[in-house]
Amino acid sequence: MTYHRGLHRSFHHLGFKRALFLGVLLGFGMLQSGCSGIVSGKSTGGVPAPILTISNISAATVTATTATLTWQTSLPATSQVEYGSSTSYGSNTPLDSAMVPSHQQSLSGLSAGTLYHYRVHSSDASNNPAVSSDLTFTTASSGGDTTPPIVSITSPVSGTRVLGSITVIANASDNVGVASVQFQLDGGNLGTVITAAPYSTSWNTTGTTNGAHTLSAIAKDSVGNSTTSGGTVVNVSNSTAPSITAQPVSTTVTAGQTATFAVTAGGTAPLSYQWQKTGANISGATTASYTTAATVIADSGSTFRVVVSNAAGTVTSNAATLMVNNVATAPSITAQPVSTTVTAGQTATFAVTAVGTAPLGYQWQKNGANIAGATTASYTTAATVIADSGSTFRVVVSNAAGTATSNAATLTVNPLDTTPPAVSVTAPANSATVSGAVSIAANASDNVGVASVQFQLDGANLGGLDTTAPYSFSWDTTAASNGAHTLTAIA
Repeated sequence: MTYHRGLHRSFHHLGFKRALFLGVLLGFGMLQSGCSGIVSGKSTGGVPAPILTISNISAATVTATTATLTWQTSLPATSQVEYGSSTSYGSNTPLDSAMVPSHQQSLSGLSAGTLYHYRVHSSDASNNPAVSSDLTFTTASSGGDTTPPIVSITSPVSGTRVLGSITVIANASDNVGVASVQFQLDGGNLGTVITAAPYSTSWNTTGTTNGAHTLSAIAKDSVGNSTTSGGTVVNVSNSTAPSITAQPVSTTVTAGQTATFAVTAGGTAPLSYQWQKTGANISGATTASYTTAATVIADSGSTFRVVVSNAAGTVTSNAATLMVNNVATAPSITAQPVSTTVTAGQTATFAVTAVGTAPLGYQWQKNGANIAGATTASYTTAATVIADSGSTFRVVVSNAAGTATSNAATLTVNPLDTTPPAVSVTAPANSATVSGAVSIAANASDNVGVASVQFQLDGANLGGLDTTAPYSFSWDTTAASNGAHTLTAIA
């Protein structure tokens, strides 16, 4: 809320109280107790004058019989306080004609335990006046203790940048004892009254606008003496400054090629980027990566870095160096593809190793024809069929300086084996009566080869897999019940 100055000539010619009355008739507004700040009107000379405003009014120290009042003005100005037990006031401090922006006036001879009304007055060097709204304070109760507490904010310190949830801490002491401490933010209460040390409160800055804000603390003793600490100005910045999590990497290219540099950064969005070449901004290079134009030999040795910024600050990446080679080396094959044999239905993989100036391109061919999409250093076929047997595979490697074609590797595809093995138990004989430790044996054969034999007793595995001939197993019959049992073998 703001208040307009009255015409300064009214104050000069009509006298102090009549001028105040005239100011009310001309539209002086009244703030609620505790508000501060007024705005002056225009000068009468036709040329706009700087506006005189009053702010940060505080009853800094109050005892049973005294009070110290402080305030600030936007321009150097005089100081005077009008006060009394009602809004009629009735008492004034002597006019302090010193032109200062920070003001202090002391009141004495006050009555204990009394509510006092007051307002502060200042006039700038051009005699333009400003007056605050009506404000109040209450003196301490009568008694022997008239010494106010001492209080100061210890954390955070003035000038600190704060964000998120922080703890505000104050030190307070008194000759008898501190009854309470109330923290304030920009003159309004911050948190609840703290009645015991340590004196601290939590402040979540996300509910406060970015910019400068003033923290203070009011300490009171048991009889009502109070003191307001000096203001601690902190800067709220509800953003996280950017940080580099992945730096640009130095690179080497051949003349005529481009080079790309990239950065990864964290911090509160939006982030902005400005790439620099050898310390100078690159026009239009304002994203997280930058690709050069076609390089020339003169670019070799240039450095590239990026400045990342947001509302909370800036960070500059490491510098990456660009090296530009004059002549490209044609590719050459250092490891050829190898012929391979698979069974129908399986896949086959062919690979090559090549050297030469990057980037290298690859194109695999089957029987001399390009294979769509086969453009890396290795190629894996689809599931093979018998018709693929005898096919050849090779790769053409290329770069800006030339091409190299690998040797051809042959694919052999064997038919899928569908003939099952033959197997029979040869010992003990069928219908034999056995007891104790008995040797079990089986014969097994296959057109390709027997991989394993598993003996079974009544359909359950007996022992482990036997992977080599002769296929046999020692069976302890004492673990089986008396009577007929069936021995089989699975190959």
